[in-house]
Amino acid sequence: MRLAGDLLHTHDGNTEFGSFARALSTLSVDERHYWVGVFYTLLLPAEVRRDQAAYFTPPYLANAVLDLAVEYGFDLKVGSVLDPAAGGAAFLSTIAARMTTVGAKPDQVASRLHGVDIDPGLARISRGLIADRLGVGGVSTIDMQVGDALCRRWEPEFDLVVANPPYGRVTPAMLVGDHWKKVAHSGNINKYAVFVELCLRAAKPGALVALVIPSSFRTGPLYTKLRGYLQAEAQVLCVGDVGPRDEVFADVAQDVSVLLLRKTSLAQRADTRFCTIDATAGVTDIGAYPLPRDQEEPWPCPTLNATPRGGATLADYGIAAKAGYFVWNREGDRLRKVEEADAYPLIWAKNVRPGQLCWPAGKDGKAADFVSFEGTSTAIVQQPAAVLQRTTNNKQSRRLVAAVVDPAVYARWGGFVTENHTIVLTGDSAADVAQVCQLLNTAAADARYRALSGTASVSVQLLRTLDLPKPECLAAATKIHADPENAALAAYEASALQQEGRHVA
Repeated sequence: MRLAGDLLHTHDGNTEFGSFARALSTLSVDERHYWVGVFYTLLLPAEVRRDQAAYFTPPYLANAVLDLAVEYGFDLKVGSVLDPAAGGAAFLSTIAARMTTVGAKPDQVASRLHGVDIDPGLARISRGLIADRLGVGGVSTIDMQVGDALCRRWEPEFDLVVANPPYGRVTPAMLVGDHWKKVAHSGNINKYAVFVELCLRAAKPGALVALVIPSSFRTGPLYTKLRGYLQAEAQVLCVGDVGPRDEVFADVAQDVSVLLLRKTSLAQRADTRFCTIDATAGVTDIGAYPLPRDQEEPWPCPTLNATPRGGATLADYGIAAKAGYFVWNREGDRLRKVEEADAYPLIWAKNVRPGQLCWPAGKDGKAADFVSFEGTSTAIVQQPAAVLQRTTNNKQSRRLVAAVVDPAVYARWGGFVTENHTIVLTGDSAADVAQVCQLLNTAAADARYRALSGTASVSVQLLRTLDLPKPECLAAATKIHADPENAALAAYEASALQQEGRHVA
């Protein structure tokens, strides 16, 4: 805490931070404040940082969010602001500066800013950042409280509620009341969904709510209640795609969106503005689109509107998808290091390499592991198959990573099993499996999946509905284009033209 404070106020470099402090002193106040908060979190144990989801909003994104809020009517001269996850004060310190530029006095600004953070050190740093922005010495008048905002009761009293809330699973026992039931299913309560409900509850009628949250709420099957709640309680003014994800938050494997709402009990049905937000171009409008009335339906992905629609799915290729079977840390007693008569080789996610045949080689890429069975089981794959990684990380350029299982696996062992971090793609034809595997490994297919899913985990349900080119169009394109990437692009284009009733030469 003291070290981070020194970075904020020391500019001569005569501290134990030396060159780092001098480098910070040359940055804009936005950047300096951002890196002071980041520095503090880097000193936290990794497990604490993950548990608190202490990933700060970069200055360009904080400014873009506040630009949208002001554009849609937030009054800098008189409006009150709450950030219920205010560590680092990315929003509060930035909006404090904006309030002073329209003539508000520092003490007036301080009285209109309210924040909560679960970490005492971050709360103290946030007070210091706001005070630094306002040019005042004392921080006692700044309302930055320590605690878990989800465990507090909130009244509708703020003109703007803005947050980049933490995410991660919680249980009902960790929450106050049953507000979570409005936005989450009992088996999947995510912090960010509960924060969305909190933010709307704390906003005045007609007030704005501006959020930076994982994009999974837009399409994920586990967020149907949240999508329904948003449309019932608010007018969805704007949805922004933020990216790329590895340029937004360090160590975060989530795509994120900006969501701007106006709290209203009226069933206002206006088209929602969609845009993209990045550090270079800022806010770029895509267009306005209606949201589906059925909460089970995913929200539109306008970035796909400019791409040709294939009109086919895995089923059209005769391919079935299912999640991997074996959970090794629950059934470790069935895991074998040597081959046995009642055991089948286990393919781990790490054994999947695009462009290479998949072979069971253990987690270390060496000797195969085996899973024992008592009798037959549907978990044993004995038909042509490919295996797809179910989760990816920031170092991987693709969300979809698949490989065909080596035919020698069947010849040697008669079948195989995969772990739960994989998805198995099976079909009656080895050629069809290979064709789909090659297609899924293309940038064209990967981009379409990313537009549907905002998480690092590949959903079997979304994969089954992923838009693919018509099989006959892909077969024809493959004969012309040796490069799979070019073949995929041509196949999507031909499929789109086919659906329009036109022919491709």
